[in-house]
Amino acid sequence: MSKQTSEALELHDYMNEKNIVMSFMGELTHQVTTSLLRNLKDSMSHSNVDLLTQKRLYGIIVECLDNISKHWTAMDIQKVMGRSSPPIFMLSKRENCYYIITGNHVSNEQVDALVTKIELVNSLDKKGLQDFYRVTLAKESPLDRDNAGLGIIDIALKSGNKLEYEFRPVTPAVSFYVVQAKISI
Repeated sequence: MSKQTSEALELHDYMNEKNIVMSFMGELTHQVTTSLLRNLKDSMSHSNVDLLTQKRLYGIIVECLDNISKHWTAMDIQKVMGRSSPPIFMLSKRENCYYIITGNHVSNEQVDALVTKIELVNSLDKKGLQDFYRVTLAKESPLDRDNAGLGIIDIALKSGNKLEYEFRPVTPAVSFYVVQAKISI
């Protein structure tokens, strides 16, 4: 058995063990995002998950993929790291929860602001999140709106759970940013 075959089997075992429903690693173009969402809709329509949970899950995934496609800076990352390193998306189901995990590279200059935003979002209850969303939306002009900030709030609102995240330094200038949303079913 070749090394690649063995690695493929290990990856398959890992994905089965972690109940990975869908995963993707690569550039999230409009066509790729559309295809992933179409596959997700097809998969959910054949599942026993209620319609409301399907809509919440779909909405959160749309927001997560949108955040990555808007804020992933492939050329900047390639210049700093000397190689390409695409974002990831993963959907898994364990017990009575779905987990949506996304990851992409960010400039280390962005880390503190993202941590502050996520920690603030995680400290709020549903009403607080709704108020924060309205205030954030009202104070920003449509031309320079911080969509990632609104997206984080929206994901937390729709999931009904705290967001988990981690920043792993890759170079002195870049970190890999992973965020997880948990959706109870």
